[in-house]
Amino acid sequence: MGYQLEWNPSPNFTLGNQTQAYYGKPRSVQFGAGHWWNTPEAGATHDGVVSIFKNPARQGSAHAVLSNGRVTEMVRDWDTAWCTNNANPYTYAIETDPRIMWRWQAGVSQAQRDLGNAIFETLAEYIADKRYHAIQWYPHNHWWQTQCNPINWNEVMIRAQQVRAQKDAPANPSKPVPAPTKLSEGKLTYRAKLDKVEVWDLSTNPNYKSVKTLSKGETIDVVAFIDFNGTRYYVTQYSYDTNKRVGVNRNDIELVAPDPEWIKNLVDITDTKLMVLTVSAPIINLNTGAAVGSPIPQGTWIDIAKQTTVGGKTYLISKYSVDNAIPNGILKDNLGVPAPVPDPNPVPPKPAPEPDWLSKWEDIADLKMYTRQPDVEVVNLLDGSTTTKIATKGTEIEIASSTEWHGQKYLITKYSTDKKLPHGIRLVDLDIKPVDPSTDPLPADPDKSVDDIIRENNSILKAILALVQQIWAIIKPK
Repeated sequence: MGYQLEWNPSPNFTLGNQTQAYYGKPRSVQFGAGHWWNTPEAGATHDGVVSIFKNPARQGSAHAVLSNGRVTEMVRDWDTAWCTNNANPYTYAIETDPRIMWRWQAGVSQAQRDLGNAIFETLAEYIADKRYHAIQWYPHNHWWQTQCNPINWNEVMIRAQQVRAQKDAPANPSKPVPAPTKLSEGKLTYRAKLDKVEVWDLSTNPNYKSVKTLSKGETIDVVAFIDFNGTRYYVTQYSYDTNKRVGVNRNDIELVAPDPEWIKNLVDITDTKLMVLTVSAPIINLNTGAAVGSPIPQGTWIDIAKQTTVGGKTYLISKYSVDNAIPNGILKDNLGVPAPVPDPNPVPPKPAPEPDWLSKWEDIADLKMYTRQPDVEVVNLLDGSTTTKIATKGTEIEIASSTEWHGQKYLITKYSTDKKLPHGIRLVDLDIKPVDPSTDPLPADPDKSVDDIIRENNSILKAILALVQQIWAIIKPK
């Protein structure tokens, strides 16, 4: 490999599995898109372009930025970069050092032409290594009206095909196979993209022998690589641990993109409308955690459709972002339903109507009564349910109040009266006279109605009170 390859991700892209929803087309690589970063006189640099593509506010990116001997990949092949407008879903985009034009430009110095040729060779080799040498490459203005670097793309493709053929040629049998080098990303999962993918024993150079065959779509976990004879081979944990020179040609496999955390934790929620309650609510790119666009001002209502968790924080996703497959969310803590404004002239609530039993309740003189049969029910005068049963016939009950409920007379025990419990016993189940538990059949119904009992007891109390008043009038000091 005649160039330095590095990975520096951009936040500006659409996930491959969301490309269909946003663009109406699935993610694929059918064409190459050639870009440049303005003219050489503009003074832009490789690192400056990378910095621009890493800025969420710029909303632009390419899959790779390329200059002499250096390639910075910024968007994975299976994701969609933002650079070719409606052609984004089916192109692989390279942003190229514009000094490549010196290869063809008249009137330049030999040093400038040498630099242009070097950038050209880097571009051709990178395309060959990606195995994109067989697809058609076009400048940016093929899809969008813009000024483009006058790169001779037919010449680039011819050179890329030559490089690919050279790299696929039989290896030099005298060349030693280097030891595997650990991937900086740790373990990555790849899948076979051809019908048959061989796992090669590189120590059998030049006529590699296959130790295993992968079927299309079959996955393999890799932890290291071997750069040998112009090709990179990926190595499994087992081969690395045993120091075997066994690997898979990187051009025969493709990386399986892991779902980002927000996708793994994404849940549907009932559609709701919430307001920004804080001074403002930043919009967060859930792939990168960076703020994008302008914060949403306080008081703005937002239609919410989904929820997710990233790094222990809960984010809500608007219906707009869901419908347009945009990986943007807002912190849940920034949204809510505003507290209602107090009514300056509130209408006091109407008092609850008095229960029927309470409206007809009367306090009576305490008296003892007796159950006329076993299992006499103590009734809840709110709903008619039985709160308990008095099991024994002839049980003495102390009565302190009475009421009428649903056309029947009820007596209330002193305990329930004191506790203000709506518990009563039907008058027909009680008698003023002691009841013999052994009597069978039951005694006749009580001789007196509850009203007679109340009047009789109240008359006795009045007579006693009058007598006490007379005695006091005689003996009180003059």
